[in-house]
Amino acid sequence: MRLSGFLAIVLLCSPQPAGAGGNPLDVELLSEQRNIRPGAAFCLGLHLRHPPGSHSYWQHPGIVGLATQVEWDLPAGIVAGAIEWPAPALVKMAGYDAQGYEGETLLLIPLTAAADLASKQVRVTAKVSWMCCGATCSPAVKIPFGVTLPVAVSAEADPANEALFAKFRALVPKLDPAWRVAVMRAPHTIVLTLHAPGDRPAPPTADGIRFFTADGQVDTSQKQVLAVLSDGTVRIQLALSEFAPPHPATLPGVVALPAAWQSDGQPLHLQINPEY
Repeated sequence: MRLSGFLAIVLLCSPQPAGAGGNPLDVELLSEQRNIRPGAAFCLGLHLRHPPGSHSYWQHPGIVGLATQVEWDLPAGIVAGAIEWPAPALVKMAGYDAQGYEGETLLLIPLTAAADLASKQVRVTAKVSWMCCGATCSPAVKIPFGVTLPVAVSAEADPANEALFAKFRALVPKLDPAWRVAVMRAPHTIVLTLHAPGDRPAPPTADGIRFFTADGQVDTSQKQVLAVLSDGTVRIQLALSEFAPPHPATLPGVVALPAAWQSDGQPLHLQINPEY
């Protein structure tokens, strides 16, 4: 049986706990705005900067790893939404293919202030856990972070952080109904097909395409078999994980498409969730 999740990290990587010589991942909790307004949404971000040769993990890490987690302690009148994850990359951990981040990323967290918020300022705090891996793995568990924001009649963007938030918000995968997506499941494989909109002709090869599983149905350590069919349909044959749920209704995840597919020369990360 193949090892999975945190157990595999512990057995394969001799992890060093945070605080024993310092954790190599640089983490900050940032605000997109200088202040907030009652009744309005605002956004915080976990800014992750990895040293060369290290990575952390996406919302689902794949066959090994541990996703970054946030436990909020919020004042009355403030509600936090789910993390908005920028598109992941393929990362290597002890010979296994996993799903994560290298270099720099920003995990975006939308929050909302109640319309009747009467405080002059709010203090938002969180405990953050993550796993940063390179030659060894360094887990960090419930590390405290916080940010204090004034409450004002009108909200103002923070010029020091505005461009950073815009950059990584653009990298959050999005649904695009113009793409035709279908999926079928066999005993040991999942076959995913995608067909681009008519104004976007397919390139001759499938080089650079990859599916990232959002719920662990796919075994990330196995090769993805790619093909571009004569009608332009992309077919991706995926290995079913031994830990996959027995009867899923959909296949949630992200398909990374290379820049050659796009008229603007930029890679596309397409959020998908087709029904079986």
